[in-house]
Amino acid sequence: MSRMISRMKTTIDLDEKKLRRVMKLTGITTRKHAIDFALTQAERVAKVTRLLAEPFYVESGEIIDPNYDLERMRDREKPAHDND
Repeated sequence: MSRMISRMKTTIDLDEKKLRRVMKLTGITTRKHAIDFALTQAERVAKVTRLLAEPFYVESGEIIDPNYDLERMRDREKPAHDND
């Protein structure tokens, strides 16, 4: 599966003091990485905010899938060992 990542150069007016504070707080050493970090964090916050806006309960039907089998899931995830 290939995934194309689009990157572009752009000119933006930044709050330099805020950028330096973020870089100092995070230990990030380049402006590019600091901006990427900020975008990643903004995306994460937006996703969490959207998730928390959704109802956090089941209105009807099964709460847990009746076919859910934790032991079987754990068995499938165990690494295979060679008994040589």
